Amino acid sequence: MAKNVIFDSSVATLKKTIPLMMKYNVPVNPVNYALWYTYASNEVPTLNKELDSAIKLYNTCPQFRADQLYDKHVSTEKEVQSKGLQKSIESMVSKLSESIGSSKKNAKEFENAMDVCHDELSGMDSHNVSKDNVACLVSELVAKSQIMRDSAKNFGDSLTKAQREIKSLRAKLADSQQAALYDALTGLLNRRAFDQEMESLLALPDMNMCLIIADIDHFKKFNDTHGHLLGDQVLKIVAKRLAAASADGAMAFRFGGEEFIILVPKGSLQQAHSLAELIRLSIERLKIKDKKTGEVVANITCSFGVAELNKKMDATALVNLADERLYSAKQQGRNRVHSQ
Repeated sequence: MAKNVIFDSSVATLKKTIPLMMKYNVPVNPVNYALWYTYASNEVPTLNKELDSAIKLYNTCPQFRADQLYDKHVSTEKEVQSKGLQKSIESMVSKLSESIGSSKKNAKEFENAMDVCHDELSGMDSHNVSKDNVACLVSELVAKSQIMRDSAKNFGDSLTKAQREIKSLRAKLADSQQAALYDALTGLLNRRAFDQEMESLLALPDMNMCLIIADIDHFKKFNDTHGHLLGDQVLKIVAKRLAAASADGAMAFRFGGEEFIILVPKGSLQQAHSLAELIRLSIERLKIKDKKTGEVVANITCSFGVAELNKKMDATALVNLADERLYSAKQQGRNRVHSQ
């Protein structure tokens, strides 16, 4: 009965999944199917909430966002794609298998020894039992139990080691996934993530969006004057300001060096310009203390170029237009936003 209920529930969820994917023009692949099946089942409320937000923003769920949601909510054991990690896991499983096999063998031998001793003791005439006979049987049991104890200890040690290795493998896998899409210094999404997001957004019908490019003014001179360590601090703090200002679907990326990008889906040019201006003012107020000299460093500013997507543009054209306006802002004195 229970199996029938589970089967019926799966069929009902399946009937919801396919129409949903068709409704939102979602490509059929294993990740998307698993994601939308879980969504249709209502098993993970936080997934449904985040996927609903993506649908509201994009009228679908872009592949980049789908991959993020899948990793976060659906994949219980992160898929191991690295051959090195696969080999580590195979080695660990092999060792555990050997240990289990050894323990089972020793346990069986101990069980057989117990049966033999029990039979011999049961068959003895209680009037003719000698201390030597009993001592011999007890000695044999002690020896067998010692082997069994050692085997159990070895198995326990193998399990403990396996747990440590699994924890380490998970950490390495998480690190590799983090490194793939996130900038190590600032914690922002990186250039690769930007390319994926742009590809997903441009594939959507009638997508309107704006792009903001920000560049820290005179950053090379700053590094030469104050050193790269303080320069790194500036990059981190600027990145935090960008991330904090990115709301309502806007996403911040480190594009390279001292250059950052903010994607503003479904926003007008004026809205993107206003967002860039807010960020510019927040960075303009920055003050950082140089721990080496005790000097308080101010006058940290950024220039911004803002562009809006039109139907004739691809990703490269949009970036180039925003970059041209960034260059214009720098030419006109820096610490300003140009969107024309």
